[in-house]
Amino acid sequence: MLPNVDPAILEALGLEATSSKLVSHGGSGFSSTYKLTATKDGEELAFFVKIGTGPDAEVMFRGMSIVTLFPVSPFPH
Repeated sequence: MLPNVDPAILEALGLEATSSKLVSHGGSGFSSTYKLTATKDGEELAFFVKIGTGPDAEVMFRGMSIVTLFPVSPFPH
């Protein structure tokens, strides 16, 4: 079962829950990754979402890997 899109993500991106969907897109031992698709103002959008818990995930999220990920590997349209 896929998680609902966190309301904080929807708010930050200005998206509506009714037009947003998460699809599993891999993961690791301490994180889950998803492709978030949404429609906003008639335009189809795609985002990468990474969710993790615990000390290993905290280290990863505090590091530069997430900051540098998008320029290296954006979702294709």
